[in-house]
Amino acid sequence: MSSKKCDGNQPKCNQCIRFNRSNECEFIDGPAPSTTRVLEQHIARLESRIQELEQDDPTLVRLHNPYNAGAATGSSSGSSRSSAIQSNTQHNWWETPDPPVRVAQVLVRNFLSHAGKFGFFLDPARFLNSLSAPSAARPLPPSVLRNAVYLWGIHLSQDPQYTVREPIFLGRTLRSVHIALSTAQEQQQNTLHVLQAEILLANYFFHNNRLLEAKFHSSASVSLAFMCNLHQIMSRQPATGTYNFLSPGPAWIPPATDAVDEAERIQAWWTTFILDKSWVVALGAPAMINESQEPVTMVDTPWPLTMELYSQAVNMKQPASARPNPGSTTQRFFANVVSDREASYMGLHAKAAALYERANYLATYLDRSSTGYEATVVGFDGSIERFKQILPPIERPNPLSADTAHYLLVIHCLCQSATIQLHRGFAARSSTSMTKCLTAANSIIRTVQAVGVQSIQFVNPIIGVLLSMASEVLIQGLRSLRSSQSAWASSSALPGEDRFVIALNHLSGLMGGLSASPFIGLFLVNS
Repeated sequence: MSSKKCDGNQPKCNQCIRFNRSNECEFIDGPAPSTTRVLEQHIARLESRIQELEQDDPTLVRLHNPYNAGAATGSSSGSSRSSAIQSNTQHNWWETPDPPVRVAQVLVRNFLSHAGKFGFFLDPARFLNSLSAPSAARPLPPSVLRNAVYLWGIHLSQDPQYTVREPIFLGRTLRSVHIALSTAQEQQQNTLHVLQAEILLANYFFHNNRLLEAKFHSSASVSLAFMCNLHQIMSRQPATGTYNFLSPGPAWIPPATDAVDEAERIQAWWTTFILDKSWVVALGAPAMINESQEPVTMVDTPWPLTMELYSQAVNMKQPASARPNPGSTTQRFFANVVSDREASYMGLHAKAAALYERANYLATYLDRSSTGYEATVVGFDGSIERFKQILPPIERPNPLSADTAHYLLVIHCLCQSATIQLHRGFAARSSTSMTKCLTAANSIIRTVQAVGVQSIQFVNPIIGVLLSMASEVLIQGLRSLRSSQSAWASSSALPGEDRFVIALNHLSGLMGGLSASPFIGLFLVNS
């Protein structure tokens, strides 16, 4: 387990013991490693993973470092690439550095149809324009991002003529990430694209139930985001020139050129934040993004708005930073969860993920015998409930768009799961806590039913974790009701056995509708 998630227990941290990997524990006595060191470790592990892939399949296309050869930029690179692709259309499309135009268009279209579900934070219109008509101002996206997009496009196609080549593009994506990270300091114009590729890879591995690899790339995403100072966009804090794990130092990213550029950076931070906070329960490890009272760890980046609002700012020749930013963004939110109602769906998603992670922290890492613990839990429970009250409703007279429905599905389920995570440790001896858990679990079922999963097909893999939590609560409730041994089993406020069985059957059917996700399919098999 990476030392940056170490809980400090010596000689072996509890997290490594929990995962039965004590021999891998890298506890470091002293300051946390610098972001540069973290990235170096990530690159070294990538090299090992790439070597494993190449040993498994020696026919995989190997990548060279394009910067050593002095690659052309701008429209000339786009035209030369296009002509090269056209001349190779008769060859096996997967053997060329980029697929032929026709194939690439199919893969990109497959990906963009679901991109927001898997952490794509770039402006889709600008991304498409840079692919189809690269220019000096908007050059062709680097291979590290193109390969990640092709990988997802292949996977989402569910077409055997494409999916049979998925291992080739996975290996290609990993190698291009390795090259890009190795040259990140020299190629700062590509850093945001490297971060985007890492997030796409993390979600790809989560989606495919490969949690250790997902955690590996999620951790790299957080490290890279901090190195780019993305947590302090529009911050009032002075920049620092010193390095440690959460001290940004010189930014690894060029300044934004307009409001949409700045918006992409803001969305990059909150996408990284969501990824880090959402998977703490499934990974059994604390979040990497952990604010302290030190200014360098403070999240000052404002909540994201919609891309349409940022585009309007471009048309009005205004920067995104024209809006006032009070700073201390997440700390202000926890102090008053209903204070800012202007957030976009991504903003609501980030807030829900923050509540979910904080609930897990209170339930898992704080000493329950400490003074004030119960009052803290009760107070935070109230914050979760107040936030639920201001969420946009899912059931509406007019049908929701697929993207909106998916956002609300994840947001509502995260909030209900925050309640479960906060109370499940008390449920065996407290009828109040068990009632809250059961109510939240049934709310998750109603949410998924209201959205209509048939219209979504693919979902953010975190939904598998949240549905599993609801299932565990209902199963535990049914067992306790049958045994009548727990303090809450005879409570008149709780449903009868038939209601539990009906709810579990509903949940099983809903998860079956989402079985296109291997991660969710695993829970269906085990349920």
